[in-house]
Amino acid sequence: MTKKYLFESIVKIRDFECDMQGVVNNAYYHNLLMQTRTEFLESIGIIRNEWSVERGIDFVVYETAIQYRSPIVAGETFRSCLNMHREGARYIYIQDFRRESGELCMRARVDVAVGLNGKLTRGEIFADYMKEHGVEFQEQPASRRTNSKIPNHIDDVIYDYEMKVRDYECDRYGSATNAFVQRYLEVTRLEFMEEMGETFRKWHENGVDMMVSKVDLKFIRPMMAAEKFHSLMNIRQDGPRVIFEQEIRRKNDMQLCVRASVEIVGIVDGELDTQGACFFHFINNQVPEWHSKNKM
Repeated sequence: MTKKYLFESIVKIRDFECDMQGVVNNAYYHNLLMQTRTEFLESIGIIRNEWSVERGIDFVVYETAIQYRSPIVAGETFRSCLNMHREGARYIYIQDFRRESGELCMRARVDVAVGLNGKLTRGEIFADYMKEHGVEFQEQPASRRTNSKIPNHIDDVIYDYEMKVRDYECDRYGSATNAFVQRYLEVTRLEFMEEMGETFRKWHENGVDMMVSKVDLKFIRPMMAAEKFHSLMNIRQDGPRVIFEQEIRRKNDMQLCVRASVEIVGIVDGELDTQGACFFHFINNQVPEWHSKNKM
């Protein structure tokens, strides 16, 4: 019988990993995804810290695309599943979170590059190690991402929120973790809503939940501890979805660090708003009126 996944582990969600509604916070999924990749590497004898210190080899997340299908709640146990293939210099992890029933809760594509002594490589060291240890993975021609919805640039920035990277938000290299980067983007959206006199809690109390359905992230430069940065944003509607186009740029030189596209759908009284009607007034009236008064 052919295995469907290269690696699987069982994960249980704890209360402190959830938001006020008792479901896993969107940003925290990055930690769960990394946990599974780390367990996979350990299962074939790769201890990331040892490889970094002794061999100078590090694994660098370059791009992620996460689709949220069904919320995972506190106390729930799920299967964290992983497959992998290679596209040129990138190693592509396809990661699924599934309930024991088989229901798909989340699917992510994570593009990883291999660094040697601080420089990106073709990743042959990793490929050779995998083959020596009998790990089977497919090699596919390198191709540009055609399904990514990350804009090349934001045409019209309507909101700019300044923040600073804190030490506790960083990994051992001193750069902000992927989970905290997504939190920065979420903070920007929350602050934008509050400046307009709106909150996600207020919408919830009126029967509308603004649910993140998809996040595309491209990590271009690391965000280091103590660095200040601008989190820039635009917003538009595409059918039933509201799209937040977001960028993060260092304050001192405005170099681009992160580019993102975040898709939001409306759940009205527990049902998906397939027309996006719950957003019409907000996008077509409230946002333009606010922008006209607060042009940057």
